[in-house]
Amino acid sequence: MSAFLDIQEMMRRLDGERRSLLVVCALFLTTGAQASLGISLRAQGTDQDSEKPAVYPIVPGVFGGLHATAEQEQAGPAKSEKWKFAVVSIRRNNSGGPQHVGVATADGYQMKNLFLGYLFLMAYVPQTGGGAIYSVDQFIGMPAWLTGDDDHYDVDAKVDEADLADWQNPAKQPAMLRSMLQAMLEDRLKLVVHRSTKEAPVYLLVVGKNGPEFKETNPGELHPGARPMPGGGTLSREQKDDQMTVHYFGISMAQLARFVLGDAGRPIQDKTGLLRKYDVTIVRPMPEGAGTPEVKPVETSAADIANQLGLKLEPAKGQVETLVIDHVERPSPN
Repeated sequence: MSAFLDIQEMMRRLDGERRSLLVVCALFLTTGAQASLGISLRAQGTDQDSEKPAVYPIVPGVFGGLHATAEQEQAGPAKSEKWKFAVVSIRRNNSGGPQHVGVATADGYQMKNLFLGYLFLMAYVPQTGGGAIYSVDQFIGMPAWLTGDDDHYDVDAKVDEADLADWQNPAKQPAMLRSMLQAMLEDRLKLVVHRSTKEAPVYLLVVGKNGPEFKETNPGELHPGARPMPGGGTLSREQKDDQMTVHYFGISMAQLARFVLGDAGRPIQDKTGLLRKYDVTIVRPMPEGAGTPEVKPVETSAADIANQLGLKLEPAKGQVETLVIDHVERPSPN
């Protein structure tokens, strides 16, 4: 699915179409999405919106809740107790002004004028199946007000001074952020969830008959100007005429399945047997009217992208983890 789709529209479809929340993330991997959608990536505490590669320093914070792979998580914080923010402010925002996605700051976390459903994406990731992010069908029981236009909020949370050293450690922050967001949702929204598994239609990502059309990463090769990817690795893009070429460097097949192939209508499970990091290049058509308010995304199917890479999607049945929302309330007053 195109990175140029509207973040609100994607979240509103939670109760309807089969859509992937990873589009929320994809929006912020392309600087061109900022101007065309009017969604600001302004760093908190500044007065000017980002207009170019200022996305770069913000992205690690945006994806803090998604960044750690299973391997990285084992090297994360060893604390057995839950991490919590020291101070949390959640306030209704009726301004109708610019929206700012949640970002990790030097001493906390901030989100401006956005629906609270966004925090669920940041706070919870699948624990089985190797997935980096939940798809829409994996959220069960999410009420409409969590993603609605009439329920936008500002969130400003601060980390305890005693935890700042850990918070500012890039290896520890992703797990800390998830734990702190979960604790915040449990405290302020009285959130109760549980994980479950169910048999459901999936796609298996496998290698095509002629083998993969990409190479293993050379760790010593530099890629100036490339931006961070969720889960590690980087990406860069180039535009020419009516095509956009995107280069991904140092990504895993799990990342490819979740963040690159996009919405396939059902979860994609990696069965390629390719266990290393790879450099991948894909070509997409440019959205019609890119850079204007009338931007219209041109769909490139997950199967088409897989075929570009010498891979294919095979329909199957598989065990899919779900996050069931047992109870949630509108946030309590500050």
